[in-house]
Amino acid sequence: MPQINLHVTPDFEAALDALVKGKHLPSKSEAIRYAVQEAAAPYLAVPRRDFSLLEGLLDRHRESGAKHRPVAELERELDTEMEQALHTPKVRPGRGGSVEGGAARARRKARA
Repeated sequence: MPQINLHVTPDFEAALDALVKGKHLPSKSEAIRYAVQEAAAPYLAVPRRDFSLLEGLLDRHRESGAKHRPVAELERELDTEMEQALHTPKVRPGRGGSVEGGAARARRKARA
């Protein structure tokens, strides 16, 4: 295993001691290994993807003169399309999460 010599400030050493005690690590070397592994984890877990080929793709296919639609509007449209594709009834907010069709609503009104 390669050896690295490191000059540290008193603040760094205090933080290192806190890490050793807080994580119950056996040594400062283990604390440094732990900190580097935690910091590097996001970069090791998933390879970086290059999306540069996709930049401007939507703009090229957009009708000239069409304005950008807000993301919330696009999300609502996508949700509606997905519900239709899956044939799932919409849950009506404010009714206890129940799903109520037209026939059930008519029966309830007739009883009232």
